Formats: sequence, C-alpha cells, structure tokens
Amino acid sequence: MDKKAINNTLAENTTLVRLTAKHPSGLKVDKYLREGLANDNDVVDSRLLNVSKHIYGTNVNKYFRRILNQFRNNSYYPLTVAWSDNSTDDEGHTVSGWRLCPNSNLPHLQEQVDKAKIEWDTEVRSFMKNYPKMVESAKTNLGDTYNEDDYLHTEDLERKFKFDFELGLVPQMSKDIRLNVSSELREKIENDAVNRANNNIKSVFKTTVEALVEQVDHVSGKLDEYDPDDKQKGFFNKSSFDKLRQAVEVLPSINSDILGNDPTINKAHQKLVSVFSTIDSVDTLRGDTSKRKKVAKDLSGAVGGLKGGFLDKAFGGSKDD
Repeated sequence: MDKKAINNTLAENTTLVRLTAKHPSGLKVDKYLREGLANDNDVVDSRLLNVSKHIYGTNVNKYFRRILNQFRNNSYYPLTVAWSDNSTDDEGHTVSGWRLCPNSNLPHLQEQVDKAKIEWDTEVRSFMKNYPKMVESAKTNLGDTYNEDDYLHTEDLERKFKFDFELGLVPQMSKDIRLNVSSELREKIENDAVNRANNNIKSVFKTTVEALVEQVDHVSGKLDEYDPDDKQKGFFNKSSFDKLRQAVEVLPSINSDILGNDPTINKAHQKLVSVFSTIDSVDTLRGDTSKRKKVAKDLSGAVGGLKGGFLDKAFGGSKDD
C-alpha cells in the first residue's frame, strides 16, 4: 500500500470535519447536601459521596440529546470516518476529534448539519424563553436546597449552548519542509510528520474495515441465532439492517476517496449488495428459517476476505510501508 499516494488522494478527495456541541447538563453538585448525608449516615469522608440536584427540572435536556443522537447516528458517523482522537481542554471538557468526509458525501452531510442546527437553535430559544419559569419552579420543587447562586444570568447561560460544524483541509504528506534549523532536526521533524500521517491512514483503514465486519457479524449472528419460538433468543430488529444497509451504501465513496479504492473492499461491497438484493423485508426473514440461515451465511461470507490477515497484508507488515 502506497501510503503517500493515499494521503495525497485524501487531501484531494476528502475534507476534515468536526462537530462541537454542548449544552448545560442541569446537574449541580450540592456540597451542603453531601455533608449532611455523610453526617447522617456516619460516612467518614463526604467526598466519597456524589450528591447532585436537577436545577432545571428533569429531562429538560432530552431534546438536545435527541437532536445530537439523530444527527450523529444517521448522518455524521455513517458519512465520515475517524481521523484524530478526542482530546480534553483546559476546563476538562471533551474536544471532539476530526473526521474524514469524502467530498462526494459533503453536500449531503452539510444539508443534514443545517437541518440539525435549525432544530438545535429552536430548542435553545425555547429553553431560554422558559428559563425564568424553570427558576421559579425550582424555588418550590427544590425546597430548602434551592440556591439562587446556582442559576446563571441569561446571557451567560445562553453561551453554554454550542453547535459548531468546522471544515478543514487534510495536510498532504511531504518531506519538503523548509525550516531554519539543523539538518538533523529538520530530518526528525520530517520523519515525525510522515509517521503521524502514516499512523492516521492505517487507523482510518483499520477502523473502517473492523467496523464493517463487526456490523455484519452482529447482524448475521442475530439471524443465525433467531428462534421464532423463543423471542428472546437472537432477537433482531429492522434498525440493525437499516444501519448495515446504510454502511454498505456509503462504502464505495469511503473506499474510493479515503481507502485508496482497495479491490478486496470493493469485492466485499459487491457481495453485500447482492445479499441485500435478496431480502424482501425483515419480517420475511423472521418467518422463513431456510432463507434466514442462508442470508446469515452469505453476509458472513461477503466479508470473509476482510478478516484474518487482510489488514496485515494491506499494510505489508513492514515499518516502511
């Protein structure tokens, strides 16, 4: 595998994307309650306890979580692959890593971002409109545990909401680095940059293949174990098929724009498409044991070439690959 060629293909055919979304949790640690609970129950160290209160009421954030989960699960994750790990900022908050999006998928992803952002902003406006009522209700509902210092001014609270979608360029792998440093140090910088790019490429390839195989194995396993007379054994639902079908649909763009158009992945995709073409509906599979067993076997066989030593062969097994 020519990683430099793949990296340059990534730079031409993909875009780095990153979603940063956050909202107030509504949970507030109450040290006085914690101390009281510790004293009442002979707890030696109150720090062993975690006592929080819902200062905005319960489930007020469920709409924000729904918007995020739907966008991530239906669009963001299926249309992209991980590029860099999450990190932590100075305040201890998680900072999402960058993901790779094939440029052919980018218009659709941006469209879904815009829709999610509209929903998000609508919920933020609704939350802020109801905020004074939440505070008034808390005075009654929280009783003696109510503390006005727990509640931010509206301007400060509104800044706690964030839904940002960033775009970035994939850096091209190059050893043409011009720095006013010694030749030894420049060589080290060059090699470190190339190694980081190589590791990213290998991670993208490995993560994509393993995720696909895991999805297929999950669905085929559920099909194989299913017993119509025992609903709890090997139960499978339509959503598992839909997620796998979506993964299969976007695989060609990910393979061509990100993975270097690997022929083994192409072959697996063709086999998976062929298997799905034989499935009329999930309900049909539930009622037809022989068909269900065959689909399970065919799904597993479709990704057989991606198992075993495929990843080792794809990367040659040498340190210079």
